[in-house]
Parts: sequence; C-alpha cells; structure tokens
Amino acid sequence: MVSRRKVLGVHVALFLAATACTPPANEVPRAEAPGVSRVLSSSAPEPSFRLSARKGPRPETTDAPPGTPLAHRQLSQLSPTDIQERLFTRAAALPDVTVAPSGISVPGARAFWLRPESVRGPRAAFQVGTEFAHIHPAEDGSLHLKFPPDLARQVFQQGWGMPHPRSGTPMLFGPRDADELEVVWQLLLRSYAWAHDGQVVGVTVE
Repeated sequence: MVSRRKVLGVHVALFLAATACTPPANEVPRAEAPGVSRVLSSSAPEPSFRLSARKGPRPETTDAPPGTPLAHRQLSQLSPTDIQERLFTRAAALPDVTVAPSGISVPGARAFWLRPESVRGPRAAFQVGTEFAHIHPAEDGSLHLKFPPDLARQVFQQGWGMPHPRSGTPMLFGPRDADELEVVWQLLLRSYAWAHDGQVVGVTVE
C-alpha cells in the first residue's frame, strides 16, 4: 500500500518539473544572433561607412567592344552563389522596389525597379525606366548600378568596380565573401537612396 507521504512527494516532483520548463513571465526574449537581420532593419546607408581599397588585383572582365554582342561581364574572382543570393534578397526587400528582368542587360539579369510613384531621384540615377541596378546571372555575379559622379569615382579609385566601356555605367564586382558583401551592400544602398529620394550619400575613403 502506497503511503500518503510518497503520493505527496510524487505530486511535488511533477510540479517542480513543470515549472522548471516554463520561462518566467517577465523574462526578456533573447535577441537575434548578431548580423542576421541587422542590415535589413534599415534601408538607409550608414553615413559613417568607410570605403577601404579592395584586396588583390582587379578581376578580369569583358571589354564589350562596340558592334559586338559581348556584354560587360566579370570573368574571374566570381562571387559565390550563396553570397549573390544574400545580396539579391536584401535588395529585393527594399521599400518600393520590385524585381523584374533587366530592361538593358543580358537575359537572366535580375533588376531592381522602383515603383514609379516612389521616384524622387534624377533621371541620371536610372539605367532605363525606373531600373537603378541589376545583378547579372550566377556565372557572373557582378552588378551594374548608378552612382552620383563623385561616388562612382571613389568606387573606381578603391578598386571595387569600373565603368562600362560604352555607357560609363558603374560595374560593381561581385562580393567574394561576407565582408565584401557588406561593402557592396552599402554601395547599393547609396544607389538606391539616390534613385528613391534624390539623396547623395558619400563615403569616407581609407
């Protein structure tokens, strides 16, 4: 026969086990892991961003000579596809941006277009229509996008891109790793700010 003391002990043990699994009502939820959504919390470029020189030599590119079907493409030091997709996902989530095929680039290029009613930037901030940037297919991974002239000059000077040989539209080389992704993202945000708001956001060159 089971004693009342043993029964009471079982009930106490069950109660303690249940309450141990229940978080206190006033417990503060844990924050996301650092870097998971930090850059997505704002569509504004960081004003204190410092543009250092890109490491290593410039990647090989096509020169897209006039009168040929060759496009301006990056041929070496290609961006890993998962890094390309992270960049694409961020840009596609920007306010008033829609994704559609590029109106000026090669088949398969994914372009970032502003909704017409949201455009407050100058005509020079767009490549065609309201397309301010596009990312080339995965076997390339570079981007063409528009910059204010002074920013374009600094991007070229620091080795992060080059002008299209015919149109002069800046090419940004595809990011090779997570650190370069953050650089390219900050530059893309400046292209977006110029197109969306007519806002010129510079960089500090290191």
